[in-house]
Amino acid sequence: MGHVLISPRMQHIESELTTTWLGHPTTVLAEVDSTNRWLKEEWAQRGKNHGVAVWADAQTQGRGRLGRTWLSPPGTNIYTSILVEPPKHRLTGIISIVAGIALIKAVRQITGMDARIKWPNDAVIHGRKFGGILVEAGTVPSPWAICGLGINVNSETDQEFHHATSLRQAHDALIIREDLWVALMTALESVYDQWLDAGDEWAAQEWTRVSATLGQEVLVKRPGGTSWTGLAERLDSDGGLWVVALGGQRRKIMAGEVSLRLKDGRYAPDSF
Repeated sequence: MGHVLISPRMQHIESELTTTWLGHPTTVLAEVDSTNRWLKEEWAQRGKNHGVAVWADAQTQGRGRLGRTWLSPPGTNIYTSILVEPPKHRLTGIISIVAGIALIKAVRQITGMDARIKWPNDAVIHGRKFGGILVEAGTVPSPWAICGLGINVNSETDQEFHHATSLRQAHDALIIREDLWVALMTALESVYDQWLDAGDEWAAQEWTRVSATLGQEVLVKRPGGTSWTGLAERLDSDGGLWVVALGGQRRKIMAGEVSLRLKDGRYAPDSF
């Protein structure tokens, strides 16, 4: 790990936060296998509290949904995780929706681009994915959730993944990732607190404003291999996606992959 150099600003990034509880403390690492795994282990062993965060310059075993690998080179992107301990009566499944809203707010603030969320947790610009959210949650000894965010900020995405991009590529300009990380933490605290005050339906409405999925024709791949197409209609207050299948039957999707239909008739892959 010692061969990886972190910028002085990144090393002291917590001092720039104006948040009340989120990111205090923040641990900055040169390299880690996975920020989610690291934070989960710290919480289990040392009793880390609500709001603690970790930001790594590089990951060696970054993960996306469904066990996919998230490429995590050093010096270019954001790989960060936050621990929250929601009240017992709140659904931890909504936290990925909350995080998605915050991510889009932060990216729009820093870049001015029309970033959006594709259900359930892909961040996209003009249909191309630049970020993802991975939430792991449990109820023992009390409700907890670790929210991991991976953002392609200044990296060059592999041409093999032609549906992927980075913010720099989309914006055609270098993005200062420290600015984006601070904006992300600020937005996440604000959206999380509003969710606690206003409820799940509020979160669903806010997510709808920044959705890339609703109103689009989608291909749904359910666990077990069955696939079907329909029109993405609305997000439920529990985070489920209502899709109107051919023939008018409505189905709520809680798990699986949902791919958007492209102009050429193909369906964009869910994850990379």
